[in-house]
Amino acid sequence: MEYANKGNLRENLTRIVEINWNQKLYMLYNIISGLSKIHGEKLIHCDFHDGNILNHNDKNKDKIYISDLGLCQPVKSFLKKYDIYGVIPFMAPEVLRGKFYTPASDIYSFSMIMWEFTSGLPPFNNRAHDIQLSLSICKGERPEIIENTPQCYVNLMKKCWNEDPLKRPSTSEVKKVIKDWIYRRPDDDELKSNIMEFINAPIGQHSNLAIEAHSQAYYTSRLLDFTSKKLNEILESENLNDCAVKDLRILDIKAVENTSENLNEILESEDLQANEEVNEMLVSENLNDYMIKDLKSLDEN
Repeated sequence: MEYANKGNLRENLTRIVEINWNQKLYMLYNIISGLSKIHGEKLIHCDFHDGNILNHNDKNKDKIYISDLGLCQPVKSFLKKYDIYGVIPFMAPEVLRGKFYTPASDIYSFSMIMWEFTSGLPPFNNRAHDIQLSLSICKGERPEIIENTPQCYVNLMKKCWNEDPLKRPSTSEVKKVIKDWIYRRPDDDELKSNIMEFINAPIGQHSNLAIEAHSQAYYTSRLLDFTSKKLNEILESENLNDCAVKDLRILDIKAVENTSENLNEILESEDLQANEEVNEMLVSENLNDYMIKDLKSLDEN
């Protein structure tokens, strides 16, 4: 077995963030090509993260290898039950919830690798890798977009980490996009614009992210100390609470509307009563005027 003399991807993140975009894209192209071969065999990796991507330098050329295929299973035969095994930041939300592994869950993991190429850090390195982080991921939280990352790159990355696995691109689609970026077809104006984003993007710009890792940030695959069943129970409970709060808000709004209607009715009633009293006074004053006038007439006669 050939020894990877440059270690794994995680050990090289500091170096990778300093290289130019063309080199980054070429490395990503090799990674997605390897993953595409796995999917082409109707297999899924199921534990795809930066520690399982090896970098070997041979005659000044970097070679990328995907390792640790122990969990790799045929798509139809791999069933995930309540136990959760893996590296939380690289796990798709549906996998954390106990759904089946699919090629789309590997694509989600690839999006985290894309993000690492812009940050030089593993995702969520400043957070405890626990049930709270898993809940946040299931609710849609993703790593912070690094400033000055080319927008076309951000768009692809966001597609790969989409909440809905059916909306994530396939390895073939991602491979084609990155290949087009590298080889720069001159007949596509949109592609030209995308390439200019890479050319103009700063190299090695350090982000404002916390560099020091949290003491409970784990980047080796492990059996988690909570189950997907527990995770789903919390999510369902929070959804019920959200619905209850929403219902209460609706009731409060209706109560305010009813109070407003009652107040208007009272005000209208008071206005009517006031008008009646005014009219009565006017009538009374008119009668008095007539009586005085009649008395004066009698006196004159």
